[in-house]
Amino acid sequence: MSIQIIWDNLYEKAVHNNRANLESVPGVALGFHSTIDGLKRVVPGEIEKILADDPALAKEVTSRLGTVPAEIRTPADLLVGLLNSLQNGKALQLMIREETTYKWIMEHLGYDNIRMGGTSGNMANSLAPLPLPKILVYANPLTKEQAELFVEADNLFVLNRRGELESPQSAWQGEGIYAIHWIFEYPQGLKINVGDTVIEAPRANRYIAAWNPINNKLQIEENFMKHLPAIADDFSHFIVSGFHILSEKYPDGTTWQAYLKPVARFLRETKKAHPDLRFHYEFASIASSSIRKGIVDHILPTVDSLGLNEVELAAVLRDQGEAKLAADIEKHNSMAAVLRGLERLADRTGLRRIQLHDLGYYLTLVDSEYTTGEKCRDGMLFGATLAASRSTIGKVGTWEEILQGLDVPLAKGAEERLEALAEELDCKEFINTGVGTKNGRYIVFVPTKVVEKPVLTVGLGDLISSSAFILG
Repeated sequence: MSIQIIWDNLYEKAVHNNRANLESVPGVALGFHSTIDGLKRVVPGEIEKILADDPALAKEVTSRLGTVPAEIRTPADLLVGLLNSLQNGKALQLMIREETTYKWIMEHLGYDNIRMGGTSGNMANSLAPLPLPKILVYANPLTKEQAELFVEADNLFVLNRRGELESPQSAWQGEGIYAIHWIFEYPQGLKINVGDTVIEAPRANRYIAAWNPINNKLQIEENFMKHLPAIADDFSHFIVSGFHILSEKYPDGTTWQAYLKPVARFLRETKKAHPDLRFHYEFASIASSSIRKGIVDHILPTVDSLGLNEVELAAVLRDQGEAKLAADIEKHNSMAAVLRGLERLADRTGLRRIQLHDLGYYLTLVDSEYTTGEKCRDGMLFGATLAASRSTIGKVGTWEEILQGLDVPLAKGAEERLEALAEELDCKEFINTGVGTKNGRYIVFVPTKVVEKPVLTVGLGDLISSSAFILG
């Protein structure tokens, strides 16, 4: 029996079985990052004209090709980051720190349309169509414009001023757009001429430039902290994110430590008071090594589960002195290197579960006491089906539309990756099950279904991680 048939059967069983499992989940809380995204398709002519009209800008951008700025403070920073992401076909996210640059982007590039943004917001809109009884999402500020971007669903709520669950559409206060995250999407093969250099995208991906001064310090809104403890027992899963909007230093002289540590304390206290509540942290592209180390030291010891991609894994490993292993993952992306990287991170942090999502596969390490390998795998298969369906139609739709994700073929290289891990684990059956064991952990691999021309890629990692965590 072929790999395609074997895994198609696993997919179908997992999807149908997990529909009922979703209904038994008490509730999911999502914090601390909902915002507005400005979607913008990268148009080579627009970028080339900007450079042609400003020789000084073009000179600086050309001289900095191949580098990645820590933050976006100038138009050159924006364009250098964009071209680096495009040249490598790798997702990249940077924060805009200067209002003048925010205004420059709005004037010179604008956006094609706006949609829900932020890890929590994306997760909320993607999970709401599923038969989950209750979803609580954090949104600050919840203006009319932000509220209108949440899907209208009977299971989606925010905490209002009285500490009650209320739909976003009726709980909003005030009007205006105070934060916007630009999502620059580009297709495979797109080319931009920069001086004598032609930059070409090896694969479709996106570059995120985020302007979010209100939440820049990641200070949790007081009303949310005050009222969450009273209702936390109604929820079984808490997914946290948004730490990538922190800065190393602020104009008032404070640093990221003054704001990361209180959030970590809030999470610890919540977990202590509600020990059955399972926590997941969703990583994001963070340019600052100091902030990444702070998350490893202060946030990861509190949570049960972590979600990240291969770029984020390499960055964290490099912070931990694993430069050679990080380089191996970046250059070769061999399954043996990725597995070793996840093992080093699990040993370093004590995390009970780590899931890596990459184009073509997901790989999860999970303690044997946390769940079974098969349950973990089936949650990942469900997440992969949701991702394939959403990539095809641009949203998480009806159950019938979700099932269309099953028709998408497996990614290229699936069999080779399975064989490589089977050899690494000395387990031939791994090719047919995706589940192995090592050092008291389940090693769980899922070959994904990749849509050749996706309608939408933004937020796919959020959907994959959240659904697999809830079900697995």
